[in-house]
Amino acid sequence: MIISVDHGNKSIKTPRLLFTSGLIESDTRPGIKTDCIFWNGKYYTLTEKRISYLRDKTEDDRFYVLTLFAIAKELELDGIMEPDEELDITLLVGLPPAHYGQLYSRFEQYFLRKREVVDFEYNGRYYSIRITKVVSYTQALAAAVTKYGELKKHAASYIIDIGGYTVDVLKLRYGKPDLAVVESFEQGVITLYNSIASQCNSQFALHLEDCDIDEVIRGEPTILPGEVQILIRKMANQFLTELCNFLGERGIDLKVSKCVFAGGGSMLLRSIIERSDKVGFPIFIDDIHANAQGYLLLYKSEEAAHGSK
Repeated sequence: MIISVDHGNKSIKTPRLLFTSGLIESDTRPGIKTDCIFWNGKYYTLTEKRISYLRDKTEDDRFYVLTLFAIAKELELDGIMEPDEELDITLLVGLPPAHYGQLYSRFEQYFLRKREVVDFEYNGRYYSIRITKVVSYTQALAAAVTKYGELKKHAASYIIDIGGYTVDVLKLRYGKPDLAVVESFEQGVITLYNSIASQCNSQFALHLEDCDIDEVIRGEPTILPGEVQILIRKMANQFLTELCNFLGERGIDLKVSKCVFAGGGSMLLRSIIERSDKVGFPIFIDDIHANAQGYLLLYKSEEAAHGSK
């Protein structure tokens, strides 16, 4: 079975699922009914409080357990509950463009675990899986694959994937990567959340969560005072201005370039990007699942090519 997982610093995505990259570990079963995994002698539940940024997600087992949740949820969607035999899994994953060469081998081995059988309990049902193959791809490029039919028409374009902690930038020529620009900058929306939370705590003695900030930026109903909303919107606009200036200093002029925005951060900031005079020709990949879908499209394309030889 093939399962594609996009491991974001803010959220975990599969082609069909989305949940926060947050985890609570306990020695005892949770007292309230919630999604729960029992693995390796510990109970794990999901939380909306995300894990602090990890450049190398193999530092501990948390992203492995989040992947078990993704696998279990995908199996559940397919009606596979408590199977009678071990399931072999081909896992598709991705890394930021600038981190790929350094981290992909370690990332793949982190999930392979010597191809040993992994037994775990998910919501009272028992699963035995073996991850037999892990294939890693480049984030941003994978998202672009979902729009290849449109991007191949342009002589030059940029994919700008604004994620939780990284902003990945990739130049394309007629839809194919131009290795002259393959960058990952640690300036994603988590840095914006942290700045806003710090300012609101300092000025208004309020402790905001990411979801509180999201509501204001998206223009959704909120109970936050008007002065707090003004501050949040001001800082979000400053964030985009600083990002555009930062990219401009590196020779990426968003005013004159065809820019394709992907990632959850781009979706969050879409209305600000569209109003900005810093971005001339924005195109949006609206699907938060685009990277995970792209991994799957790339893998199937590769398999078809190998099969035709």
